[in-house]
Amino acid sequence: MAVGAVGMAAYAAMAAATVYSVYSTQQSGKQAQLNANAQADQAQADADTAASAAVVQADRIRRLARNQASEANAALAASGVETGAGTAININEEIIGNAEEDAALTIFNGQNQRARGYADASNYSLAGSQARSAANSQSIGTVLNAGANAAMSWKASAAGKNGTVTKVGGNG
Repeated sequence: MAVGAVGMAAYAAMAAATVYSVYSTQQSGKQAQLNANAQADQAQADADTAASAAVVQADRIRRLARNQASEANAALAASGVETGAGTAININEEIIGNAEEDAALTIFNGQNQRARGYADASNYSLAGSQARSAANSQSIGTVLNAGANAAMSWKASAAGKNGTVTKVGGNG
Protein backbone atom coordinates (compact mmCIF):
# COMPACT_ATOMS: atom_id res chain seq x y z
CA MET A 1 0.00 0.00 0.00
CA ALA A 2 1.44 3.36 -0.97
CA VAL A 3 1.85 6.15 1.51
CA GLY A 4 -0.59 8.93 0.66
CA ALA A 5 -0.35 12.67 1.08
CA VAL A 6 -1.53 12.44 4.68
CA GLY A 7 1.17 9.88 5.43
CA MET A 8 3.84 12.02 3.80
CA ALA A 9 2.68 15.01 5.82
CA ALA A 10 2.88 12.91 8.97
CA TYR A 11 6.44 11.83 8.12
CA ALA A 12 7.38 15.44 7.36
CA ALA A 13 5.91 16.56 10.69
CA MET A 14 7.79 13.79 12.49
CA ALA A 15 11.04 14.82 10.80
CA ALA A 16 10.46 18.49 11.63
CA ALA A 17 9.70 17.65 15.25
CA THR A 18 12.86 15.55 15.44
CA VAL A 19 15.01 18.31 13.95
CA TYR A 20 13.52 20.87 16.33
CA SER A 21 14.01 18.60 19.34
CA VAL A 22 17.63 17.93 18.40
CA TYR A 23 18.27 21.63 17.80
CA SER A 24 16.75 22.72 21.13
CA THR A 25 18.61 19.97 22.99
CA GLN A 26 21.89 21.04 21.39
CA GLN A 27 21.24 24.70 22.20
CA SER A 28 20.42 23.82 25.80
CA GLY A 29 23.64 21.81 26.13
CA LYS A 30 25.67 24.57 24.52
CA GLN A 31 24.17 27.19 26.86
CA ALA A 32 24.81 25.01 29.91
CA GLN A 33 28.44 24.65 28.84
CA LEU A 34 28.80 28.40 28.24
CA ASN A 35 27.32 29.13 31.68
CA ALA A 36 29.65 26.63 33.33
CA ASN A 37 32.65 28.10 31.52
CA ALA A 38 31.66 31.59 32.68
CA GLN A 39 31.40 30.30 36.26
CA ALA A 40 34.81 28.66 35.89
CA ASP A 41 36.34 31.90 34.63
CA GLN A 42 34.78 33.82 37.52
CA ALA A 43 36.00 31.24 40.05
CA GLN A 44 39.54 31.59 38.71
CA ALA A 45 39.34 35.38 38.79
CA ASP A 46 38.04 35.28 42.37
CA ALA A 47 40.81 32.85 43.33
CA ASP A 48 43.49 35.07 41.84
CA THR A 49 42.00 38.10 43.59
CA ALA A 50 42.01 36.29 46.94
CA ALA A 51 45.67 35.33 46.53
CA SER A 52 46.61 38.86 45.49
CA ALA A 53 44.66 40.37 48.39
CA ALA A 54 46.50 38.07 50.79
CA VAL A 55 49.87 39.37 49.55
CA VAL A 56 48.68 42.95 49.96
CA GLN A 57 47.42 42.18 53.47
CA ALA A 58 50.73 40.52 54.37
CA ASP A 59 52.62 43.62 53.24
CA ARG A 60 50.28 45.74 55.36
CA ILE A 61 50.95 43.52 58.39
CA ARG A 62 54.71 43.88 57.89
CA ARG A 63 54.46 47.67 57.50
CA LEU A 64 52.35 47.95 60.66
CA ALA A 65 54.93 45.84 62.53
CA ARG A 66 57.75 48.12 61.42
CA ASN A 67 55.74 51.13 62.61
CA GLN A 68 54.98 49.42 65.90
CA ALA A 69 58.65 48.53 66.39
CA SER A 70 59.65 52.13 65.64
CA GLU A 71 57.11 53.43 68.15
CA ALA A 72 58.38 50.95 70.75
CA ASN A 73 61.98 52.08 70.11
CA ALA A 74 60.96 55.71 70.41
CA ALA A 75 59.12 55.04 73.67
CA LEU A 76 62.05 53.12 75.07
CA ALA A 77 64.52 55.81 73.98
CA ALA A 78 62.33 58.49 75.56
CA SER A 79 62.44 56.60 78.83
CA GLY A 80 66.22 56.38 78.70
CA VAL A 81 66.62 52.75 77.61
CA GLU A 82 69.35 52.02 75.09
CA THR A 83 67.50 50.90 71.93
CA GLY A 84 70.34 48.96 70.30
CA ALA A 85 70.72 46.31 73.02
CA GLY A 86 68.94 43.99 75.43
CA THR A 87 65.24 44.46 76.03
CA ALA A 88 64.75 46.84 73.11
CA ILE A 89 66.12 44.28 70.65
CA ASN A 90 64.00 41.52 72.19
CA ILE A 91 60.88 43.67 71.87
CA ASN A 92 61.64 44.45 68.21
CA GLU A 93 62.38 40.81 67.43
CA GLU A 94 59.09 39.75 69.01
CA ILE A 95 57.09 42.40 67.15
CA ILE A 96 58.73 41.59 63.80
CA GLY A 97 58.57 37.80 64.43
CA ASN A 98 54.86 37.86 65.26
CA ALA A 99 54.13 40.07 62.28
CA GLU A 100 56.10 37.82 59.94
CA GLU A 101 54.19 34.80 61.22
CA ASP A 102 50.88 36.60 60.64
CA ALA A 103 52.01 37.68 57.17
CA ALA A 104 53.10 34.17 56.23
CA LEU A 105 49.81 32.68 57.45
CA THR A 106 47.88 35.32 55.50
CA ILE A 107 49.74 34.44 52.30
CA PHE A 108 49.29 30.72 52.98
CA ASN A 109 45.55 31.25 53.47
CA GLY A 110 45.38 33.23 50.22
CA GLN A 111 47.12 30.43 48.35
CA ASN A 112 44.68 27.91 49.85
CA GLN A 113 41.76 30.06 48.71
CA ARG A 114 43.31 30.24 45.27
CA ALA A 115 43.71 26.46 45.11
CA ARG A 116 40.08 25.95 46.17
CA GLY A 117 38.93 28.49 43.58
CA TYR A 118 40.84 26.72 40.82
CA ALA A 119 39.36 23.39 41.93
CA ASP A 120 35.89 24.95 41.76
CA ALA A 121 36.69 26.29 38.29
CA SER A 122 37.74 22.82 37.17
CA ASN A 123 34.51 21.35 38.54
CA TYR A 124 32.43 23.99 36.73
CA SER A 125 34.22 23.21 33.46
CA LEU A 126 33.65 19.50 33.96
CA ALA A 127 29.95 20.08 34.64
CA GLY A 128 29.70 22.09 31.43
CA SER A 129 31.36 19.33 29.42
CA GLN A 130 29.05 16.77 30.97
CA ALA A 131 25.99 18.89 30.15
CA ARG A 132 27.15 19.16 26.53
CA SER A 133 27.81 15.43 26.35
CA ALA A 134 24.38 14.66 27.81
CA ALA A 135 22.77 16.94 25.21
CA ASN A 136 24.64 15.10 22.45
CA SER A 137 23.50 11.73 23.79
CA GLN A 138 19.92 12.92 24.11
CA SER A 139 20.01 14.24 20.53
CA ILE A 140 21.24 10.90 19.21
CA GLY A 141 18.50 9.13 21.16
CA THR A 142 15.88 11.47 19.71
CA VAL A 143 17.04 10.79 16.15
CA LEU A 144 17.16 7.03 16.70
CA ASN A 145 13.73 7.03 18.34
CA ALA A 146 12.22 9.05 15.51
CA GLY A 147 13.78 6.71 12.95
CA ALA A 148 12.42 3.66 14.76
CA ASN A 149 8.94 5.19 14.99
CA ALA A 150 8.99 6.11 11.30
CA ALA A 151 10.12 2.61 10.33
CA MET A 152 7.43 1.00 12.47
CA SER A 153 4.69 3.20 11.08
CA TRP A 154 5.94 2.60 7.52
CA LYS A 155 5.98 -1.15 8.11
CA ALA A 156 2.44 -1.02 9.48
CA SER A 157 1.34 1.10 6.54
CA ALA A 158 2.98 -1.21 4.00
CA ALA A 159 1.28 -4.21 5.60
CA GLY A 160 -2.07 -2.47 5.37
CA LYS A 161 -2.47 -2.45 9.16
CA ASN A 162 -3.04 1.30 9.58
CA GLY A 163 -6.62 2.15 10.24
CA THR A 164 -7.72 -1.46 10.79
CA VAL A 165 -9.36 -2.77 13.90
CA THR A 166 -8.43 -6.10 15.36
CA LYS A 167 -11.28 -8.58 15.18
CA VAL A 168 -12.79 -10.18 18.22
CA GLY A 169 -10.41 -12.73 19.66
CA GLY A 170 -7.34 -10.76 18.55
CA ASN A 171 -7.15 -12.21 15.05
CA GLY A 172 -6.21 -9.80 12.24
